[in-house]
Amino acid sequence: MTPFPAAGSAPVLAGGADAPQIAAECHIWSLPPLPHPSSWFGLLDSSELLRCSSFAHELDLARFVTGRMLAKTALASLVGTSPEAIRFRTRCTECGGPHGKPHAVGAGAGWELSISHSGDIVAVAIALGSPLGLDVEQAEPWSGPELPPEYELVLTPVERAAVEALPEERRARACLTYWTRKEAVLKATGEGLNTPMTDFTLSGPEEPPTLLTWHPPDATRPVPALADVRLGEDCHGAVAALGVRSVLPTVHSSAELLPAGQAVKRRPHAHPVRIISTERPPPGSTGRARSPAGAPH
Repeated sequence: MTPFPAAGSAPVLAGGADAPQIAAECHIWSLPPLPHPSSWFGLLDSSELLRCSSFAHELDLARFVTGRMLAKTALASLVGTSPEAIRFRTRCTECGGPHGKPHAVGAGAGWELSISHSGDIVAVAIALGSPLGLDVEQAEPWSGPELPPEYELVLTPVERAAVEALPEERRARACLTYWTRKEAVLKATGEGLNTPMTDFTLSGPEEPPTLLTWHPPDATRPVPALADVRLGEDCHGAVAALGVRSVLPTVHSSAELLPAGQAVKRRPHAHPVRIISTERPPPGSTGRARSPAGAPH
């Protein structure tokens, strides 16, 4: 395996992680799916390698490995260690299986992360001490006065009215803005897409992102801070953070994480297919909205 370059920045210390935070500094990296995912297996632990053996399609494997590679190399650069020293604990809150949101342990303890992918982009967000949710979605062509059908499961009446007040040519992207913000919220809270997206209302798609209310109103449910993230002209993104008043995303160049001379090119766009999900729901779950990109995150 090609050795990684030494961490290029001083480590960020976690000594103040217990202090109250007003803002969360969120670091974001993204890459296309790696072309030869098996060449990165040296970074994975036994449970991650077992997960790799479950993928039926090369692209799904590439997305998973890319997400782990990004997360481990990025977190290593923040704490000042090697990517091989970074370990994650992953456990599904629904079925107890070795999948779901990864949590850093050992050298990376105290840091929170979230991984997302859509089409030919894989992204990771990392912050110190603030649980995160990141969602990225690639825009797909849509024409006509009606909204894409999957948004019946996403928009509250207030949100739908906000979208329908826009010119027709801006409605599909407005819907996708709502989607990314809402999925980021549910990933940050740990509820995931088994919680209906209509359980809460957000500010308008062309306004600063804010969670306005849960349905029904419930003061015990968290209200994450939200920010939009731009990773390209055709990619919408949003990040949510718990326990802070605001989240401040910084998008980094992922080239600094790769071994010298290694580059990853974006795959050509395939003909878009609009579906709600190809992911099997966990045992005991009900049908919920799934990512427009169709693949599990």
